[in-house]
Amino acid sequence: MAVAQRRPILALCLAGTVLCLLPGQGFVGSPAGRLSNSRVVARVGAEYQERQSPRDADLPFDAAAATGDTVDVSFKKRPFGILRYTPGNGGKGAMVQEVIGRSRYPGDPQGQGFAAGVKGGWVVKTINGQDVQTEDFNTVMDLLDDEVADPRFSKSVALAIEKQGGRKAQPAEAPMAITFATIPGYEWKGEVLGADWEPAHR
Repeated sequence: MAVAQRRPILALCLAGTVLCLLPGQGFVGSPAGRLSNSRVVARVGAEYQERQSPRDADLPFDAAAATGDTVDVSFKKRPFGILRYTPGNGGKGAMVQEVIGRSRYPGDPQGQGFAAGVKGGWVVKTINGQDVQTEDFNTVMDLLDDEVADPRFSKSVALAIEKQGGRKAQPAEAPMAITFATIPGYEWKGEVLGADWEPAHR
């Protein structure tokens, strides 16, 4: 009798082992691929600085002082390949800090910034013709809708939106025309990401 009772338990254990060994399967029948380290558009400016923490090399700047040379860039779709922006004094304006240093293949969305020659130290002046040079930083981030973030941030992003009382602005339509401007005399000291840079290097 004891042997007969153990057989169903043994069968269940074997079945569980087989399921765990099947490729692409996790617990509760969910694909294990959902736990991958792929990067996705986070689509929010709320608490951006908490997720993209400032670096020691970030220098203060006044967005209104970006009266130097301008560069027009057209981005076909998101993400643009610009990894990080920082706000100016008073939380106004947005400056490019880090750009992915390569285009992996023709038409690579995350290589658009690199292909267009976007550089750290450039200030976002206009988005689709709208002057955002001295706009609230979170508003500029919501318009760009371009943050590349780890999927683990999804819950914190939702909480940040709720805490903020909703988005500051709706995403601008793509393709997106962005004009960047330089600040005369400003010396940017950030990091230029090489072609071998990977997200794991952060």
